[in-house]
Amino acid sequence: MATETVQVQLPEDVYERLKDMATVSNQPLEEVLFQTIRGNLPPRLDDVPFDQRGSMADLQRFDNEALWAVAREPLPTRQWRRHQLLLRKGEANSLTDSERSELADLREATDNHVIRRSYALALLKWRGYTVPATP
Repeated sequence: MATETVQVQLPEDVYERLKDMATVSNQPLEEVLFQTIRGNLPPRLDDVPFDQRGSMADLQRFDNEALWAVAREPLPTRQWRRHQLLLRKGEANSLTDSERSELADLREATDNHVIRRSYALALLKWRGYTVPATP
């Protein structure tokens, strides 16, 4: 992996916290800095399914209020109930071909919804907000 050197001015209290963590964890300060930065960056668009990258890139431009709205947006109740019903029918092996197709569509819509919410929460966390474990 190629590396770059960056010089950064840190407030003394932040520097002391990083230095203390390096001492406690018996790691070089550079490693603690690297872990801190890497652990707080939002996911890369390359980590998102290709067909969702455009909408995720749009989220990066949202203000915090709009991101919170996305993060709190529930899956439509009717869609969720239908998804659950079809899942139960599938467990009993009683789905028709059309219901199988509908279930696949609902699963994809649910996955997209969850990924979008998760990305919004990751961006909010990166912007300094404390995000709930289960919004």
